[in-house]
Amino acid sequence: MSSWSSGDAAVLPSQADLCERAVQAIWRSLDRHDLVDEHVRDELAAILDPLTGLPLGNRPQRLIGVLRERNPLDPSHLYWLTRRLLTLVPELQAIEHALDEPAVAVRRDTPIDAIGTFQSLD
Repeated sequence: MSSWSSGDAAVLPSQADLCERAVQAIWRSLDRHDLVDEHVRDELAAILDPLTGLPLGNRPQRLIGVLRERNPLDPSHLYWLTRRLLTLVPELQAIEHALDEPAVAVRRDTPIDAIGTFQSLD
């Protein structure tokens, strides 16, 4: 991650940028089957760390904990990690999309089908 000082607020990535970066890092790691590499997991944990403030419950912390386990990574943990990362991707994309769009007020007479909702897979 890039370093920044309090005077460089323009370099600080937005939450949408953080979500996008996390999604790209997850796909890159899964595509290359790199999650068995301790250094790759450490890098991915560092990318996910700023997302702990998003409305994702304790899942980022749990993922980070498994990502930071030392080698050899237990096969059951690797399986759990892969599945959880895959379920996190659509949530991060939904958050990224919501952060990029202007807020829309929902009125009482708005049809239920017109309200965008997202349901977690957990």
